[in-house]
Amino acid sequence: MRVLAAASRFILSTPYHRVFIAGAFAAAFIPLLLIPSPAIPKSAHCSKPPIVPRAFWSAKPAIENRMRTQNPKSIVIHHTGVPAHPHVRLEKKLQDLQRYSQRPGSEEGRPKRALGDIPYHFFIGYSGRIGEGRGLEFAGDTRTNYDTADKIQIVVEGEFMSERPQAKQLAALESLVCWLRSKFAVPVSRIKAHQDVASTSCPGKNLLEILPRLKFAK
Repeated sequence: MRVLAAASRFILSTPYHRVFIAGAFAAAFIPLLLIPSPAIPKSAHCSKPPIVPRAFWSAKPAIENRMRTQNPKSIVIHHTGVPAHPHVRLEKKLQDLQRYSQRPGSEEGRPKRALGDIPYHFFIGYSGRIGEGRGLEFAGDTRTNYDTADKIQIVVEGEFMSERPQAKQLAALESLVCWLRSKFAVPVSRIKAHQDVASTSCPGKNLLEILPRLKFAK
């Protein structure tokens, strides 16, 4: 996934537009194989992991008339599609991503519409810290060919066609998905990689091969 060209104007200088349009020439669809499982029973409990709230990274107000409401029923996992920036604080990355997302412009010679907010609901940084993105009551945004309605969007920082996810990122992803499954009764069969729902290489082969081994329930 991507978000950039113009994003390099920010101090971060990261092509975050890959977050939206990863893999225009991606490999063919490869389903994410996960062990089938029913929704987590009500008796199960997954604690909410530490999440940096919007107020702590000085988020601007979401522009709600640019977004659609939703009722979360599934989860989609992405990578940012650009190399990780381990020395940049998560708060800075979220500020820059929101600033870029909310303004119109162009990406790779195509018009870029202004979004209401960050396209994802959660952002897992290089260090494993989790940042709160757009509100879960609003559907995410994408530049790929699928309907984002009723889907929780999680992005993990890194370009996982070449880089490998950090152990702390994987631990954060496990705990976040486990909590979301518990909160919204999402079965494992509805945890998807981006390439399961759209023509893209996202979230990258090095994360994709690990997803089936992650423990998304306790």
